[in-house]
Amino acid sequence: MMLRKPALWLATLAAAAFAACTNGGGLGSPGGSGGATPSPLPSAGIGAGIPTGKIGVENDPVWGMVSGYTQTQTSQVLAYPPGAKITIENLSSTTPHTLNVIAQTGGPPPKWPQNPTLSFSPMGHGVLGTGYASGSLDPGASVQVTLSDPGIYLIGCAYHYVEFNMRDVIEVVAGATPGPTASPGPGGYAAIAPRQAAAPAREPRLIDQRGRRFTLTSLRGKPLVVTFVAAHCTDACPLIDAQFADAARRIAHARLRAQLLTVTLDPEHDSPQTMRALAARFEANPRYWLLAGGSISDVHAIMREFGAYSVEGRHGYHDEHTTFVYVVSARGELLRTMIASSALSDDIVEAVRERDPAAAR
Repeated sequence: MMLRKPALWLATLAAAAFAACTNGGGLGSPGGSGGATPSPLPSAGIGAGIPTGKIGVENDPVWGMVSGYTQTQTSQVLAYPPGAKITIENLSSTTPHTLNVIAQTGGPPPKWPQNPTLSFSPMGHGVLGTGYASGSLDPGASVQVTLSDPGIYLIGCAYHYVEFNMRDVIEVVAGATPGPTASPGPGGYAAIAPRQAAAPAREPRLIDQRGRRFTLTSLRGKPLVVTFVAAHCTDACPLIDAQFADAARRIAHARLRAQLLTVTLDPEHDSPQTMRALAARFEANPRYWLLAGGSISDVHAIMREFGAYSVEGRHGYHDEHTTFVYVVSARGELLRTMIASSALSDDIVEAVRERDPAAAR
């Protein structure tokens, strides 16, 4: 694996279990002394973040492993009385998140679906219930939601539900108080092995528009900006391609040390020859912008590494897919995740310029 995620791939932290002073389905007060530094929290709300470090992973005595959402200190089962109006805030400074209600449940154990369809757009008209979605929250952004309907709701992040198990429980019930926190007890955190997809026997290889094979590791040494598209896509992908083409020209003109990489997210239909034709269409200079395909297994392995995914549509093509852009340092560390937009070219150039101290300002 090439991509290094120091804030994400550190050993996932799990707290020692606390005895729950229950008030129906796992509600209660924290049952242990904590030593963790509290995460910055929204007022009367829910904080969302990657489930490592201060956000934590909680082995809740009732609900099992929950993570990525925080109410008072760190990750916990969330609980509010009916009628509460709360703020959902993205606590990350680099990564977008969402809060989606996956299902309503009668109680533990939670039956988490393996690959639910979670919306990146707001749904539910600001009222928490089955199908509610906060919409994509950029770093530091927030949105309000009303918890009017009593019930127990399974929640997750559309971006990180699968890769980082970012999922939790919200209980809306009279007399609700916070659930047990993930703060460490006297023995501190207990480290467990991180959840990772099985690594291939060798590092996956791609084939660029020149027919050359390469690995992500071989691109280290200068900032790398990566995205995934489908060559047949007629919606967001051509816009991303155009933004990458503009960014590549500007990077070349400014003589910035950076590499752009576009990888197919539909290797079943986009062969390396298809990506070569796409590169020709946008006059991509391989010195600055590589467009690549490869074997199905290798492309899928790289997609998993970045958390990119696609869904096969009615005509066999992968018409539904992520549209994120990833900024990777010269050492292979994931620095930033950006959302495709009309300002993407500006964002790319700014991101790589920040990583090039020799660049002319």
